[in-house]
This record gives sequence, structure tokens and C-alpha cells, in this order.
Amino acid sequence: MKVFDSIKDKDRRTYAGMVYAVDRGVGQIVKTLKEINQFENTLIVFLSDNGGRTDKGANNTPLRGVKGDTYEGGFRVPMFFHWPNKVAAGFRFDYPVSALDFYPTFASLANAKIPKEKEIDGKNIWNDLSNKKAPYSGEPIFAMRHRSGFSDVGVRQDEWKATKAYNGSWKLYNINNDISEEKDLSSKYPKLLQDMVLKAEAWSKTHTEPRWFDPQSLKKVWQEEDMGEFKNTFKISN
Repeated sequence: MKVFDSIKDKDRRTYAGMVYAVDRGVGQIVKTLKEINQFENTLIVFLSDNGGRTDKGANNTPLRGVKGDTYEGGFRVPMFFHWPNKVAAGFRFDYPVSALDFYPTFASLANAKIPKEKEIDGKNIWNDLSNKKAPYSGEPIFAMRHRSGFSDVGVRQDEWKATKAYNGSWKLYNINNDISEEKDLSSKYPKLLQDMVLKAEAWSKTHTEPRWFDPQSLKKVWQEEDMGEFKNTFKISN
């Protein structure tokens, strides 16, 4: 941690140290791949699993929200693909995708067949990625966070984002123009909001109760508070 002695805030200093450790670990992987002559033959994908905790030294600016939120700061993360002679240096891809897309994408790249009876939520995005096309043009990407007694939901479709957070009302944002989710446009585009909420509700009905709870006591909370029923989650208040 001496490397970061200049950072006065303890949480921020710890955060910097953790990032440094990850970077060092990735460097060691790259070094080994080069030593065994597999670097040119390896696709490296790096991303975070969620937004940062601002109470623990992270900074998600300009995104609103923190880890666990359905605001962009909760689940929108940076990502890079590195594959020599396959992904051009400096190539930029500005369309949203989901981590659920990795399985079908990697399976396709490895010429592996996914059993026809296996239901998956993601899609193979490789061709769209290579051609700078939006894999989800006109299609929604969902995020949900169950809390005690209510659920947060986020729906991203093209430039639009509908979200319901902390048991509040549904909001609508144009992410291309308002990445910080500050200007609610729900009253201006009520039909669009309704359509996105209906899609989220239909998606939620495909869910099943979790098979495991940690701690196990959460199963009782889930059942007593009807978390799987979502109560008023998909009602739009005027």
C-alpha cells in the first residue's frame, strides 16, 4: 500500500490497492500466455461484475447509483476484448450487451454446440461486435434487484432507460442525452414507459424462486414478503 501513500482517504487508498492487485494479476496471466505461446490464440475479456461502492472508495461519476442499484452506476460497467489479429487495437463498441451473452458467444467461437433443449438468456454477439452493430436493437435488456418487501428494476432499450428504484415511482431517461439519469421524461413519453414496463413484467414472470438462500433464513423473508410476486413493482403511478 506504500505505492498509494499519497491518497489520504483510507477507503480510496484501499480501493486503489485492490485495483492495482487485479492489474498485476492480469499482467501475470498475460506474461504466462506469452511464455507458452498462447497469447496470440487467446481472447481476453475484462469487466467488472457491478458498479462500485462509493462508501468504500469507488467513484462511479458520471453514472448515478452504486453497486446493487438499477441505475446505470449499479450495473453498467466498462469492458474490453483483447485478441490479437481478431480485435483491432483502438476498436470502440458503444452498444449495450449483457454478461449473459458470454456463454453463447464463447461457445460459438470455440465451435461448441449448445444443446437445443438448453434455454439461455443471452445471445451470440460476436458478429455484431465485429461489425459495430447493436446486438439488442429494439430489444430490452433487464436488471432486477430484490430488496426486503420490494424490487428495483431497470430496463434498457436502445437509448431509453426505464427504472424503478428504492420503492419509488417509475422513471424514464434518454441515456444518450442524460447518462447521469437526472431528467425524468416519463410524463412526456408515457406510452413508451408503459411498453417498457410491460416487457419487464413479462420477463419477470419467467423467473423461479432461488434454489439456494444464503443465509437460509432469507428463504422465509422471500416467502413471507411475496418477493417473487413483486406486489406493486410493475404499477405505474401518475
